[in-house]
Amino acid sequence: MIQKIINEIRQAIEKETGCRKPKPERRYHKHNEYISYGLKTAVFHRLMKEFRPKFLKLTLPQRLELATKLLETRIGELGHVGIYVLSISSEQLSLKHFPILDAAADNFTSWSHVDVFCTAVTPDLLFKYPKQMLRFLEKWNHSPNRFKRRASVVTFIQDVAKSGQFLDDALRLCENLVWDQEDIVRKGVGWALKINMQYSPKRVLNYVKDLRRRGVSSTITLYAIEKLDPAVRKEVLAIKKKQ
Repeated sequence: MIQKIINEIRQAIEKETGCRKPKPERRYHKHNEYISYGLKTAVFHRLMKEFRPKFLKLTLPQRLELATKLLETRIGELGHVGIYVLSISSEQLSLKHFPILDAAADNFTSWSHVDVFCTAVTPDLLFKYPKQMLRFLEKWNHSPNRFKRRASVVTFIQDVAKSGQFLDDALRLCENLVWDQEDIVRKGVGWALKINMQYSPKRVLNYVKDLRRRGVSSTITLYAIEKLDPAVRKEVLAIKKKQ
């Protein structure tokens, strides 16, 4: 049954893309690992709306198997379908499913996989199992997998940032990555800081100023201050690295 659904998803995507073969997408991905059909986002969302009833008829174990196998294809859109299946199952996920999520993240091939996963899946688990999920994110924070490292901080955006419950943890995990060599990780840190600054402006702004004094990559600090008042941005940008 699971393979039949995967075949139906593939056929639906191929129909929408004129039977285009998946190939590396290089415009938004520096590495060749993101293999994509080139399906437009609006079409993807329409297809997910059409497939949703079929997904919901599956049991949770069947949905987890489907998501796992879709991500294992390492084809961009199929991976996104897998993450969508996880997202509509997030309220049913529990501690026993953490290993499945960890394995799923091993098959992320794009920052876009990370970002959808961290807005649609990990926040529910963080609110339900804060201590256990923080340990899980700590593990990802030190992972050799750059997508997991990005996920360890991007989880702290949107509702998580708004809640104000996890600011200490967000800043601690961001701090661990401020010298990371991977661009997508640094951008993830900057994004997490930018969103948290909306809800804890004084503390996060002071932290970003300290990053400037330490000479941390401008990729991080420019992302972090992007939405600030121009006068405040100018003040931050005037800060020079301490000699």
